[in-house]
Amino acid sequence: MIAMDAEPPLYFTSEAELKQLMHKGVLINGGKTWFSINKKGEHHEMISIAECLDNSSLRSVTRRYRDKFAVGSYDYFYHAELKTHVKSQLLSPLTTYMVNLVFSFDFFWSECQPINLEYRLQGETKTSVSYLAYKIEDGMLACELFQFTSDSQFVDLEIVFEGFDEYYESIFVQGIEFRPMEKQVEHKDENQTISDSDAYCEEELPADYEDIMKRSTDILQWTTKKEAYSIIRKGFLIDDGEKWFFLDKNGKKCHKLSAAYISAFSKEEIDLSESRFKEAALLSSSGFCFRCEIESHLLSPQTTYATYLVYKYLPENQSRFEGPMVVRDNLVGADYWYVYLVSPTTPVIRPKTDQNTHNPVHRPKIKCIPQQRNDGWIEVQIWEFRTAATIEMVPIDFYVELARALPYKKFHIDYYMDSYNNIPSFEGLDIQGFEVRPT
Repeated sequence: MIAMDAEPPLYFTSEAELKQLMHKGVLINGGKTWFSINKKGEHHEMISIAECLDNSSLRSVTRRYRDKFAVGSYDYFYHAELKTHVKSQLLSPLTTYMVNLVFSFDFFWSECQPINLEYRLQGETKTSVSYLAYKIEDGMLACELFQFTSDSQFVDLEIVFEGFDEYYESIFVQGIEFRPMEKQVEHKDENQTISDSDAYCEEELPADYEDIMKRSTDILQWTTKKEAYSIIRKGFLIDDGEKWFFLDKNGKKCHKLSAAYISAFSKEEIDLSESRFKEAALLSSSGFCFRCEIESHLLSPQTTYATYLVYKYLPENQSRFEGPMVVRDNLVGADYWYVYLVSPTTPVIRPKTDQNTHNPVHRPKIKCIPQQRNDGWIEVQIWEFRTAATIEMVPIDFYVELARALPYKKFHIDYYMDSYNNIPSFEGLDIQGFEVRPT
């Protein structure tokens, strides 16, 4: 029984308590393995890096603050080759797993951090690249290495790491984990479900709904609050047809912002008859700028909002956008973060080596990773803000091209976004606009 092997020993008085302890995770195998069971009953296992190294490499394993394992972590330098041999004996059969390298940095990182980790299976000649490191539990980071479906409790992998971005100089490797994959969730249009309850409709309508509806580009007609709620939930165009205002299922005010607010050195407006805005922006420049203002009464107070870029690209252009993109806040100075326009892929290990391939990873939902929408478009979160009890005008100014100074306004946001891995331009990127909605 796994519970009997835990270190320190587990104390519980019921099966429910044991299940809770296993969900949180325990150290087993002499403190060399971290084991937990998720809500689906699937086993999640991380093997200490010390268990994966030969004797010559163990001298680089030292104990550091916040290490997952008592034996410590491996100080891995960016230019070095690292050979590992990992064995797991506690996997759930017929479960799809991600194989991750788990590590930490010696300084602050963003939720998504580009690392360009190169690696391969022992005996193979093709090197794979994991562009992304993302935060997981206990403040650690993880890079996806492989994906496979277990046919038993056991797996035996020899993985060779060939280096990573020299910007970091070194990372502190905790171990190699086998994490059950999560099901990817598409963003669903909030306007699809509308309650039939008159009381609910009246309760969810904002107090100023009549003034807002009078701003519609088209003439709106309603006789009851239920009819008004149905209209405002579905949404309507305002501000000369460049914004789409609507309520989410919780009665929070939301916006879709058209590509008319985008400026770029090279931008082509294309017909988009199926869209609310009828036009989208097709870019062929190295960046773009997005500016608009949202009036105070068009946002809900004391609400955390996210701003999403809504876009698509042709399959033949996908490789152009596979690397991370850097987003800079020019007004703050050094503040920047990373987003992806294409979900990073990871090698899939098949029963036979010659069947190995690459598939998108169903990783935990991360702000910088794009999500497929049910309307055929893709979205990625690029900013987050919280409104105060009394909201002022919110100017949103994303600078997504060559950096240049922009005039300062109150609560003025000025962002610079460009490719991180020498992508020459955003050529072929089709942008519908932006969406501002509560997180």
